[in-house]
Amino acid sequence: MSLADTSFGWIQGSVENDIHVFRGIPFAKPPTGELRWRAPEPPDSWGGVRETLEFGPCAIQSTIPGDTGELIGIHTGITSEDCLYLNVYTPGVDSRKRPVMVWIHGGGNTVGSGSQPRIFGEILARTGQIVVVTINYRLGILGFLHAPELGATGNEALLDQIAALKWVKQEIENFGGDPNNVTVFGQSAGGFDIAQLMASPLASGCFDKAIPMSGSLTPQVGVEDAYKTAEQVADRFGGFDKLRGVSASEIHAAQTKIPGARWAPTLDGQVLLDDAAVVLREGTYTRDMPLMIGHTRDESTLFTAFSRRFAELDEKGLLEMMANVFQAEPKVAFDCYVEDRTNSGLAVNPFDIWAAISTDRMFRIPAIKTAEAHFQHTRNVWMYRFDHESPAHEGRLGACHSLDIPFVWGTYESEKMRRFCGEGDHIARLSSKLMASYVSFAHVGDPNTELLERWEPYDEHRTTMCFGAECEPVDAPLEATRQFWMSP
Repeated sequence: MSLADTSFGWIQGSVENDIHVFRGIPFAKPPTGELRWRAPEPPDSWGGVRETLEFGPCAIQSTIPGDTGELIGIHTGITSEDCLYLNVYTPGVDSRKRPVMVWIHGGGNTVGSGSQPRIFGEILARTGQIVVVTINYRLGILGFLHAPELGATGNEALLDQIAALKWVKQEIENFGGDPNNVTVFGQSAGGFDIAQLMASPLASGCFDKAIPMSGSLTPQVGVEDAYKTAEQVADRFGGFDKLRGVSASEIHAAQTKIPGARWAPTLDGQVLLDDAAVVLREGTYTRDMPLMIGHTRDESTLFTAFSRRFAELDEKGLLEMMANVFQAEPKVAFDCYVEDRTNSGLAVNPFDIWAAISTDRMFRIPAIKTAEAHFQHTRNVWMYRFDHESPAHEGRLGACHSLDIPFVWGTYESEKMRRFCGEGDHIARLSSKLMASYVSFAHVGDPNTELLERWEPYDEHRTTMCFGAECEPVDAPLEATRQFWMSP
């Protein structure tokens, strides 16, 4: 067993393969009753020693149907409105002040948790000699409802993340961590949320470095649209004054029944004061903060590979779909994608071109815009692309969304991840290189390691480290399609 002191009381964890593990530490009071849709409050202290041997409940959510959730490892577990818990993995409960990495999970801000098996922090903590923290936060309608009548900003989920980061700043020294060397990293919704945290005055000073994975700048929900959504929720239950008396399960059930609802950060004027793109470009809170950002090469195949509509797509259907994206220029865009991908040795059938367009629209181009915004004032910016292809489903997924996660965490060998990641020495080598870069970045703000060729910071050359069968830096990959998206 392992003991650690906190400001709220002593906790008892376990020692697993020489790593001290503390599960289910409360970083805020349960957001229930009158605290539903309120900013998180510090937890109550406890007497004696609190056992932290089991994960706390996940935020209320639904499971992902079909094979997708099982394949990528979105494990739910027990859910509860009482969900504000975090987990700490550390090589030692001592005074060594190791670098700290705090993980913000993805899942579209509607699913996920800090206790998924694919993000088990023991391997990363041991390999990197770092302290790893994974967190929960409120999801969906309970985390992103903008209702001034309830005191709800629409950013309670972000406030949860900020509360967890403040807990880390305050407490992590008791776990052998350095409160002045904290890297926040997260994937998908976690990455998108990190970009918003970088733009929030309330998160200023809560972390020192950032790694958004497959998530970057995206438009916030406007306050008027957010409030219209809240009104629809209130109307379903008889008014705003009734909402705290409705069961959490009933509230969650309403989540998918609100037309046009988007559960995402809101430009509320308190947590978020301005367009995040503007704030990042000006460096208001993040000037000189090291940033490592990237995406998988074929993000969107995870969402299209299982659809007959996309599998049977022909060129005529593709051009019709492209007209909705590129208006008067679908054929010009089509030719650009065919040429750019052909020159890069990538497939050019309609399925793959549409997946590339979807990837660019939601992931690649926003990541580039984020890097370029931050590059305006900070030279410590690195861009990566994850190119390894999943063998699952006869290889149709390619280098899809979420595939990089088990390589970063070293969990690719777990039973549930083998089908997704593949097996063999090359898998282990790729994970070692990727993990080494993340660890180096956490230690010193630079992802270069002896396992890789020299990785130059992102600048006008647009150097991108491509992690695949050959891990190598490439200047301006797929540049023609980038220019097409960036042109006025």
